[in-house]
Amino acid sequence: DNPPAQASITRGEAAHAEVQGILASLRALVSSRWPQATVELYGSRATGLSLASSDVDVTLLGVPCGAGREAVGGALKELHALMEGQPWVASQKLVLSARIPVLKVATPSSIPIDITISDSAQHTGLLARDLVLGYLSEAPQLTPLVLVLKSFLRELGLNDPYTGGMSSYSLVVLLWLFVCESAHRGYNTTDLGYQLLGFFSMFLYRFDSQVTHVDDPLSPMITAPGEPRENIMHSCYQIGRVCRTFHRALQLLSPETPEWDDPATPLLPRLFSEASSANRATQTEATATTPPPAAARTPPSSGGSSAAASAPP
Repeated sequence: DNPPAQASITRGEAAHAEVQGILASLRALVSSRWPQATVELYGSRATGLSLASSDVDVTLLGVPCGAGREAVGGALKELHALMEGQPWVASQKLVLSARIPVLKVATPSSIPIDITISDSAQHTGLLARDLVLGYLSEAPQLTPLVLVLKSFLRELGLNDPYTGGMSSYSLVVLLWLFVCESAHRGYNTTDLGYQLLGFFSMFLYRFDSQVTHVDDPLSPMITAPGEPRENIMHSCYQIGRVCRTFHRALQLLSPETPEWDDPATPLLPRLFSEASSANRATQTEATATTPPPAAARTPPSSGGSSAAASAPP
């Protein structure tokens, strides 16, 4: 028995049930105002890669508001008014200045919900959802790997791209590239421990030099030929901390570690315990870390250095 793991599973199941109820209420509200509109879930809640604390990402299709920021903003304001007084809405905030305008909602149990309207090719949420679901269908072993690494990065405060961490999408794409390259080279792709260690090694091989450009697999669908491809790692300015964390993880999980085969000290709980200790020790560093100038985070052109996941496991 593992009480912390069981508690996490219980929290996840409760959050899932709450999210399903919220989606049903939101669909009823949207239909009452725009009968032809639909409510689509995307992100980790739609792919089965969510943690109990994950955001709920929702987009509306078929809202007859026309294209453009002003039209979308007007529709979101209407939705904001419709949701006033709903029992599952604790707070609302319109962010109309974002690249994609969003209505940010928090529930009484603190589940964050981001609601957008799909009105242009800039909104790639549904494309990303379908891409990830395709990855998971072809390589089901990605699911436990993603969930372990997402939880690990969250323990260290390195899972939020808005504070320089790695986005879930980046993590999934990198793991997919790694699994594909492993299969191409004839390596074992079903042993999850082997894959986890191999991924840590690949990541350090590619990113320890601070190279942080990885082409977005969706770029061919959303950019014109010859245009620079979107860089899914452009906001990860804490790449140095991520690399140091993965290096320490490799040390802890190495067979040379004295406690490696001791059943009294399971590896993953020890890894997360170390992560929590490291997080407390580096909170000052994380607070002091500031993003580099915008120019330093601008994705290089497609002809520049691109980090493909092709290192030996």
